[in-house]
Amino acid sequence: MFLKHLTLVNYKNFIEKSIDFGAKINCVVGPNGQGKTNVLDAIYHLALGKSYFNPQSSQNIRHDQDFFLIQGLFDKEGQEETVVCSLKIGSKKVIKRNGKIYDKLADHIGVLPLVMISPADRDLIVEGSEVRRKLIDGIIAQSDHHYLNLLLSYNQTLSQRNALLKYFALNHKF
Repeated sequence: MFLKHLTLVNYKNFIEKSIDFGAKINCVVGPNGQGKTNVLDAIYHLALGKSYFNPQSSQNIRHDQDFFLIQGLFDKEGQEETVVCSLKIGSKKVIKRNGKIYDKLADHIGVLPLVMISPADRDLIVEGSEVRRKLIDGIIAQSDHHYLNLLLSYNQTLSQRNALLKYFALNHKF
């Protein structure tokens, strides 16, 4: 599956932007501050339902606007597929594939496999194994939904355990 066309509306520094891509290698070039990284982040957002750089999706809405929309037109073995990610302030983020809204974001993970490595990821080399494990978990989860579900369940259980331990520590009860 490859990206043929990308449309951005009120996404970061773009009011409205349309970009066509070729089937082979594409280069995103231009002067500093023109949005090259934002284009890559929009593609990441379409693939994984979240921004690579901003954990809060509302931070990706262009200043003084109340929504953003990212739309990608993909070629999947000769068939066209459309993926849309949109967010309106005060509403829940919506991801659609061919007009159908996903019930759970996890159902979308792996549809558009993507791995992004940036200069900020020097921690993969410098830091401990936890950072590398998180990257590998993300890659495997895109190709194995059972693994993704186990990973989500594990992380939820870990959060609950940590909240319980914190509660006991604050209240001096166990």
